[in-house]
Amino acid sequence: MNFLSHFYFERKANDPYRTLGSVLPDLLRNMDRDIRIFPEKNVSLFIDDQHTSRILKGWCRHLATDQFFHNNVFFLEKTRQLKAYLSPVVINTPIRASFLSHIALELLLDRLLLKDSWLHENDFYGQLQDVDPQSLATFLKLAGLQDTARFLTYFAAFVSDRYLGTYREMAKVTYALDQICKRFWPQGLSQDKKLKLTDALNVYEAELAYNYKVIFNEIADYLGKYYN
Repeated sequence: MNFLSHFYFERKANDPYRTLGSVLPDLLRNMDRDIRIFPEKNVSLFIDDQHTSRILKGWCRHLATDQFFHNNVFFLEKTRQLKAYLSPVVINTPIRASFLSHIALELLLDRLLLKDSWLHENDFYGQLQDVDPQSLATFLKLAGLQDTARFLTYFAAFVSDRYLGTYREMAKVTYALDQICKRFWPQGLSQDKKLKLTDALNVYEAELAYNYKVIFNEIADYLGKYYN
């Protein structure tokens, strides 16, 4: 799941540090795919400080959410459906339709949460703004990432840019997908293919909108039982 979808499960807690933890694995991966830290394997390092312990709680809820989501029939069925829409778009390009459908589904879920007013991006960014950077740096160092300055700069820019709100425009979702693809296939999509991708996403979103909330309800129930 993407940033806003993870925030959906934390929004009512009104806990900036738990919210941070719920998106921190993806933030780190987006900045540098080579970063590998596993704080969940060393819980005792974090529990004595109220901030680092709450970041860890969000982190563990993130891992549990992604594991549940990626092994759920919903994910398997929707990515299969979406792949059928996107395969004609990426034909004659090196981009894998299976990869694109996975990421596209996650961004569409974020977009639907915004469109249907289940949350607002300002609440998400507002919570992240309340995080003490020193507490974040402490968490990262305890987790084994000693050079935290680069990530703190990246994190500040992420909060300042507030780009997730642009997902209300489908063309911006297409832009985000193209940027993600460029990390693996630098040539990206042509302008014509980006237009076709936007059209395909609009068509599929109308189908997804009917029942997407079911996966959020299932995950909320799961987290409530095992990761509350």
